[in-house]
Amino acid sequence: MKIECFPIKMKEEEALRIARGGKNPIMRAIFGKKKINLRIMYLESRYIIYEMTYHDNFLVRSLQKKREEDKQKIRVMVEATTCTAAYVEDEIVTEEKEVDENSIQPTYYEDKRLRDCGAIMAKRMVRRRVGRNLSIRPLEERKVYRPFYIAIYGDMIEGTKARYMPIAADGNLVSRNF
Repeated sequence: MKIECFPIKMKEEEALRIARGGKNPIMRAIFGKKKINLRIMYLESRYIIYEMTYHDNFLVRSLQKKREEDKQKIRVMVEATTCTAAYVEDEIVTEEKEVDENSIQPTYYEDKRLRDCGAIMAKRMVRRRVGRNLSIRPLEERKVYRPFYIAIYGDMIEGTKARYMPIAADGNLVSRNF
């Protein structure tokens, strides 16, 4: 199956080092000796560009002369497996790749719910201007797959719970600002 995905920037050796605990001695003691199976999976995401339009409310319209509507664009990435959204600062770089269907994890959510999730996050990011209302609509939407190394600890035995760790293989960081 041909998909649009982020390029893989992390090598398998680095992913194995992270799966074994990296520089953390406690994590190395817990996971360092176990057998680790590494598998690559592509998780579906949506890259959506929204156009936000600011409208004057009734009071401002009646008191002031008519002025132009302000428009603004915002880029959002919605992870389709968990229905969570994140703001995208820079334009994304993707590549076309041929992958096996078993390596792809599709979404279980409807397209409308994913668009709404991104719109809610975009509204939270942009504070409403004083005396103005906000309307938002999607301009562009693309399915983009994000590669992850899945480190499975131990042997896969039916009836037992497998411990695993997802490791982002594309080099993109998700960071929080407090």
